[in-house]
Amino acid sequence: MNGKKRILLLDDSPIALELTQASLEERGYEVAAAPNHAEFRRLLGHFLPDLVLTDLEMPEVSGREVIASLKQDLGTDRIPVVLFSSRPDAELARIAAQAGADGYLSKAHGVERLGDMVDELVQSILW
Repeated sequence: MNGKKRILLLDDSPIALELTQASLEERGYEVAAAPNHAEFRRLLGHFLPDLVLTDLEMPEVSGREVIASLKQDLGTDRIPVVLFSSRPDAELARIAAQAGADGYLSKAHGVERLGDMVDELVQSILW
């Protein structure tokens, strides 16, 4: 193990996925990215993330459903899950709390703030 914290991303937007992955890798995280739920489940089995970052609105499955699934499974129930969406902070905070997420990040702040926001969440949630 290389000591890097591992983040698994789930987002149906290829552009958002690529920008988010690049931004987090620049910060020193090991990142795996999934463009759909099937790939997310496949990666989850062998990537063993320290944190999951999931989009809220996707065509196959919602972020709420992803959170519920992870939190109900004894193999993944302790992995912190952060909801990631372009919704306004107040609305996203409410949705994240209702869904049982461990945190939330708004895409509205842009990719340049993403790294700082993830660092802050990692410090408050995980380590």
